[in-house]
Amino acid sequence: MVCYPILKYPGANISLSNLYELDFKSGRLNDYHELAQICRSIEKIYIDLSRPNITELIEMQKQIKYIYVKEDDNCEKIDQALEKHANSIVLLNLTIYTKNGSFLYDLLLPKLSNLQYLRINNMESKCILKHVIHLNYYNLQVLDLVEVSLDIAINIIQNTNGNLWKIKIRCHADYDRIKEYDQTIHQYCPNIKYVTVFLNDETLKELEKIFIKCQHLVAIDVLENFSSSEYANKLLNLLVDLAPLTLYRLHIDFITNFNREYLKLFFTNWNRKGRKTLHLYHLCDYLRERLVVKNIRELEYYNDDFWNHRITMLNDEKND
Repeated sequence: MVCYPILKYPGANISLSNLYELDFKSGRLNDYHELAQICRSIEKIYIDLSRPNITELIEMQKQIKYIYVKEDDNCEKIDQALEKHANSIVLLNLTIYTKNGSFLYDLLLPKLSNLQYLRINNMESKCILKHVIHLNYYNLQVLDLVEVSLDIAINIIQNTNGNLWKIKIRCHADYDRIKEYDQTIHQYCPNIKYVTVFLNDETLKELEKIFIKCQHLVAIDVLENFSSSEYANKLLNLLVDLAPLTLYRLHIDFITNFNREYLKLFFTNWNRKGRKTLHLYHLCDYLRERLVVKNIRELEYYNDDFWNHRITMLNDEKND
């Protein structure tokens, strides 16, 4: 098969001058220098490989806003090229594969003063990220962290301006820090709609405060570590008695291990309160069929999109 350079096609200059989005991960395009002379309007870039020869193309753009990076190598030249766009970048989706720290995390992230969406997926368990971030993220709306310490999550949230409406955390929680994390939610996130909370025997009081202060809640993702069914029952009672009327999406890890009678009473009381139909995200029809409960929708956490990625601010998220 003959490969013909795209830049040689008639009219390529005109068409490419309006290019908005470019994916560098395919590895098939090598004419980055020529492309840099034509393109000025790229706003969204996907970088899967650290290639110094793409730096000129990045530097030549008027303003890059959306960056998706799979970082498997530290590349100072790419970081320096992206720094030029620090004030225009509103989305950073960073997946880290490096073992010795993340260049983009350490050097670029602290300079993104207008960031609205931040997702960090730390795929390399040996990569320890620093927890001090020297910046106020006043515009941050969505925070999505995977295998990133609660210290970092707390630090970021405390440096926001109350605009966060989605916080999704997936990590092996340090249960010495979960109380501070839950406190940070009700102290700094009055507009939160979708949130992960970590609960144990000592943090149910913080959940009460979240319900009282965060009156826009739509979905709550509960990761619990209770010592007995007594605390699980208290959680169910709190949901019925104090949760905002806007709340109707619920995910609780290991809810199938909860006492069945407690669960049946919870579902009954939820309906009696005149609340919205409860959307319970777990194993489809696992509880409803066994407990014969009406007006409860059981949905699958991933396939049925608990986090409602379809309405994400920048419409970029995918199920991971």
